[in-house]
Amino acid sequence: AFAAAVAAGLAAVAFNFALVHTGADVLFQLPDWVPALGGPYTVEAVASGMSTGLVLAGALLAVAPLTLLLEPAQVVEAVPPVLARTGAAAAAALNLVPALARSFRSVAEAQRLRGWRPRGPASWAEVAVPVVLTAIEDSIQLAEAMEARAFGSGPRTHLRPPALGVTGWGVAGLALAAVLAFVLSRALGWAADWYAYPVWQLPTFSPLPALACSALVLPAWLWRSHAWTA
Repeated sequence: AFAAAVAAGLAAVAFNFALVHTGADVLFQLPDWVPALGGPYTVEAVASGMSTGLVLAGALLAVAPLTLLLEPAQVVEAVPPVLARTGAAAAAALNLVPALARSFRSVAEAQRLRGWRPRGPASWAEVAVPVVLTAIEDSIQLAEAMEARAFGSGPRTHLRPPALGVTGWGVAGLALAAVLAFVLSRALGWAADWYAYPVWQLPTFSPLPALACSALVLPAWLWRSHAWTA
């Protein structure tokens, strides 16, 4: 998950730097006749790309715990009955990434046992094609299993009601408090918008929004403490 977040952030910086030719601080310039890439390359484009990359990385890291720690059934149980179909779709989507990762590892290992070695981007098609076909086959099997269980034909049933412990309620309350603090900061103008253009400058620092965002790290700390004491 961390590697994917870093890759997404770097990709955002690279694309923004190569395609956005706006800003006062020019590093170098390509001729304007070069399609898409022609024009000035600026510090502001790098700063804006870093801002976008941090947003993408934060979104990936926020979703990663759901894919790593939650079972798809827990996602379905967490939504109200009126959103049962939405919960099923979200559960299938959350299960897609780890399933693809497992399929990729197994296919790559099987190909290596047959003598395959990576020889460049084109050679990875020998791994990517079986992975895609496996994903399609798994999706068909999932659809058939849902149809065999009469999915959507009646109200959702429950094996057992989900329950939150003291730690779970504490984390939920802290997350809600952090969201409210950040919304209040935006309403009062303490968390102002930041733009890299036309001249790059450091964003303003506000203690309350920073504290609200820092509080969201507590679930990871609690999980790590529980893992060490378990």
